[in-house]
Amino acid sequence: MAEMNFSELTTLKIGGPIQEVISVTSEEALTINLKSLTSSNKPYLIIGGGSDLLVSDQGFNGTVIKNEIKGIQKSGPQLIVKSGVILQELVDYANHFGLKGFESLAGIPGTVGGARYGKAKAYGQTISDYLISVTALNVGNLQSSVITKDNCQFSYRNSLFKKTKSIILEASFSLTPSDPEQLKQISAETIKKREVKYPPGIKCPGSFFKNIPAETLPPEILNKLPREFVLYGKVSSGALLESVGARGAKQGNILIAPYHANLFINEGNGTAQDFYNLAQTYSKKVFEKYAIQLEPEVQLINLPPFKI
Repeated sequence: MAEMNFSELTTLKIGGPIQEVISVTSEEALTINLKSLTSSNKPYLIIGGGSDLLVSDQGFNGTVIKNEIKGIQKSGPQLIVKSGVILQELVDYANHFGLKGFESLAGIPGTVGGARYGKAKAYGQTISDYLISVTALNVGNLQSSVITKDNCQFSYRNSLFKKTKSIILEASFSLTPSDPEQLKQISAETIKKREVKYPPGIKCPGSFFKNIPAETLPPEILNKLPREFVLYGKVSSGALLESVGARGAKQGNILIAPYHANLFINEGNGTAQDFYNLAQTYSKKVFEKYAIQLEPEVQLINLPPFKI
């Protein structure tokens, strides 16, 4: 147990004080701490790698449980992976054993649990492509259950777990045997591509706003958009933001990347308020021009929802 600021736990390096932080390395420890916190009605938040969070400068008045439950079990082409495993460690493990399915997810920060929670995707590959099932803990009765892939309600950047707030404990996958060296090469090339957009050491949570499934927009709005804004059935939030002048905009020490309008960067000592205000300013401009409400891809902690 320790006291710290959220800025020490997130890739964005932003966030105020936390009442207490508990790291758990086993499912038993997680359950024990949850039982104690819920019985005393104390607020809590469970995090993994902290790569998808924007936390208020006021921090979080409660307990943060950091999931460090790790372990990978292999049986032929099948893997059972604990939710606290770092995603890159899983990519490296699968590549080493010549198991195809994760190689294009190389370089994505965070844990397997976080990737499953938000349905991580990169270069045409999602973490759910080879999924069999997920074991999750119900926060109401603290009972675990196995949920098959078909019942996980996966959709773009969404899942059952975002709706129910169930805690992912582990996931099982069935991968495809392949050549280890070829998989390692694909991962190395993927990391090179990612580093163009996300240079090493960059303080950002990845793309801030979700792309918009084109099918969710009314035809009268969709038909007014430039054709190049729509790719693979989704409207690019980056293209929308760029069209209203977001690229290179700055507030305080928060910069919107000059090369990508949906990438918000903490240049050092940036605040959550400046980040939030800058994102809100340009989401309003998008709404005024296109009548499209952008939705954050990251979790907002102790911050109001984006509304026009």
